[in-house]
Amino acid sequence: MRRIGLSLMGLAAAFAALAAPQDGRKLVWGDEFEGSALDATKWKFHPTMNSGDCVYANDSRTARVEGGCLHLLVVPSGDPAKPQMLPRGVSTRDKMAFRYGYLEMRAKVPFRHGAWPSFWMTAQPGLQKAAWMSEVDIFEVFSSTNAVVANLHKWAGSKGHFMLPGGEGSLNRAHKFKDCTKLNDEFHVYGFEWTPKEMSFYVDGEKYATFPIDEAHDYCPQAGLGMAGHHDFHNIHVNNEIFTPGHGWCPEGFRITADDRLPIDYHVDWMRLWQKGGEEIRFPEREKGK
Repeated sequence: MRRIGLSLMGLAAAFAALAAPQDGRKLVWGDEFEGSALDATKWKFHPTMNSGDCVYANDSRTARVEGGCLHLLVVPSGDPAKPQMLPRGVSTRDKMAFRYGYLEMRAKVPFRHGAWPSFWMTAQPGLQKAAWMSEVDIFEVFSSTNAVVANLHKWAGSKGHFMLPGGEGSLNRAHKFKDCTKLNDEFHVYGFEWTPKEMSFYVDGEKYATFPIDEAHDYCPQAGLGMAGHHDFHNIHVNNEIFTPGHGWCPEGFRITADDRLPIDYHVDWMRLWQKGGEEIRFPEREKGK
């Protein structure tokens, strides 16, 4: 562990994370976010969301590596018509994709009104086999002061968009932190285990949600889509999004206002992927160069 001076709560979280389901897996990929810049061999800026009344940046104004962390910021833009500037988001798209394993991230996440930070995945287009697109939300924070939420989605062209029953922010897929007094200043470990049978979601080594992904548990059987997309190779995305007044989708009361102070900080200390036999990782960008 690189940082010292952890509180007892932090130590407990760290030890719990070590007990998470590595299950004989070995570390096959990761980023400790050392150095002075984002590693371009692993990450790229990638547009995944859009709001017409803010400014998206693809540079160090809103995304930089400092102090051993990837630091994503929402800052004032100086433009009254588009008052917030935020990172476009970083992604492994075309850099790395994986299928099955245990992915974990140690991060200090913003839990505040108007904030919508996330850690998620989508199927890699170049490796996709299913007829529809899969999305796995390892966590999102929906303008909350105390909870992260997991979700599964799929898009199927003209057939539409489908997700697990209950909609975004469903409390049966949420992990609520018991002590929120210093939550915005704390690092926690967010984990995701993916096997051929299920997807499970963790905070500090504690499993709080599991979803079967076999054909018998399709969450939109009326569309006749099946579950194949949740077995495709997936990319990783990290966003520090906000709910602006002009955003196309937002739950009631979540939109950021002039009273919400900036910056909104999201720090990623490290990210690591663990795998074992039968679990796969691909580097499409490298393979295209062969």
